[in-house]
Amino acid sequence: MKVSHDLSNSPLRGSRNQAIETREKMPSGSERTRGQAGDRVELSVSLRDVEKLTATVASLPSTNSGKIESIKSRIADGTYRVSGIEVAEKMLRSMGIDVTDGEE
Repeated sequence: MKVSHDLSNSPLRGSRNQAIETREKMPSGSERTRGQAGDRVELSVSLRDVEKLTATVASLPSTNSGKIESIKSRIADGTYRVSGIEVAEKMLRSMGIDVTDGEE
């Protein structure tokens, strides 16, 4: 099989030429932005407001702090155990796959 880059008989040749002609007709970058020099954008939320909200959210207590601390202490003392079957079933359920509990 011979691969050639000759596009003289290719149906893509017309599309390529059309794209080149369209691009050549478009105004250049300086011509496009000349009329837009007066545009301006103002944001309603200031950086100070964003920083204040970020600090407020960071200072909020975790809603699961009790559970998190319990798991941390069980991991630290080596008593935390995870059932692989339960994890797999929860993963499948989260994907919408119906899983029956236990063996059949």
